[in-house]
Amino acid sequence: MEYVAGYLSALIVVAVGLLGIILALIVLEVSKAKFVLALILSLIVVGLGGYYYYVVGQAEQGVANPNVLNSVLKVSAVVSVPPSVILPSSVTTGEMIPTVPRGEKNESGVKKESAAPVKIKIKESKSMER
Repeated sequence: MEYVAGYLSALIVVAVGLLGIILALIVLEVSKAKFVLALILSLIVVGLGGYYYYVVGQAEQGVANPNVLNSVLKVSAVVSVPPSVILPSSVTTGEMIPTVPRGEKNESGVKKESAAPVKIKIKESKSMER
């Protein structure tokens, strides 16, 4: 049941491509150049939908890299980002956090700071008045 959504998505893409082929045949009555363009684009969509169906099937079977087209074209290359800070194992993260003194301390030693009140002025437009 895990791959049902993938299969349904692939079939929807193929169905849209077939609908494009039908519409291309309708356009043939108007213009041959537009028919050729619409037919080529629709066949590309049908081909991509079929390939998507194939990839979902290969992923379901457990193939290591079912998306061969992606590995050839490098469309979605995974870029590994190096970590920004590497801490040595002897240093804990609590020692790295600086404490900034603000406000007053209460009995438990926790610092608290009071915020200044904010005043909001609301102007009513003349269209709201009756």
